[in-house]
Amino acid sequence: MTSIPEGVRETLRTASTALPTQSFTCAFYPDHWNAFVELWAPKIHAFVEDALGPYGTQPKSKILPLSDGFHMACANASFDLVSGQICLGSHLFDQPGATLEKLTHEMIHGSLADFPEGDPFYEEAVADYGTWVLAHAPLWEPYRQEMIQAAADNIRNRRERALRTGSDYDRKRWAGGVYMMHAYGPYVIATFRQRKAEGNLTW
Repeated sequence: MTSIPEGVRETLRTASTALPTQSFTCAFYPDHWNAFVELWAPKIHAFVEDALGPYGTQPKSKILPLSDGFHMACANASFDLVSGQICLGSHLFDQPGATLEKLTHEMIHGSLADFPEGDPFYEEAVADYGTWVLAHAPLWEPYRQEMIQAAADNIRNRRERALRTGSDYDRKRWAGGVYMMHAYGPYVIATFRQRKAEGNLTW
C-alpha cells in the first residue's frame, strides 16, 4: 500500500491531540478488557471526529457484544447507522490492535452515516482503507504497530474472501478498497471530510 505523506501525518498528529468528550461503557469482556475498551473508545471517538468531521450518527455510549448471527456471517464488529449502536466480537478479547482497528472502523461508519447506505463498494471500502490511513497516527502508542498490522490484515482478509468465496458483497468491498487506494490514497480521510463540509454527501 502507499506511504503516508508528511501533510497527512501532520493531520494525524493534530487529530491525535483531540480531547475526548464522550464516555463509553463495556461490560461483556473480562474486567481488564472492558477497561481497555472504555479507555480507548473515547479517544477514538474524538480522534475520528477531528480527522473526519462531525458524526452523521453519534455512537451510543454503551458498547454491546456482537450477536451470534453476525458471528456466523464472519463479522468482527458492527455499527447501526440509525441508532449508533456499536457491537464488538467476543474474539477481540486481549487483541489490542484488532480491537482498536474495529472501534475505529465502526466510528468511521458513524461519521459517514449521512452518505448513501447499502453499497459496500463505497461505504465499507472507505472504512477499510480509511482505517489503515488513520492507523498511522501517533495516537495509538504503545499499540501503533499492532493497529497498523490489524488494519492491513483486514484489507488482506477482504482480498482473500473476495477471491475465495465469490460473494458479491466480498467482491465489491475489496474492489472498493482498491479503488479508494488508487483514487484517493492517503488523502481519503481529507477527501470525505471536505465533502461533508461542502454538503456533498456523495461517494
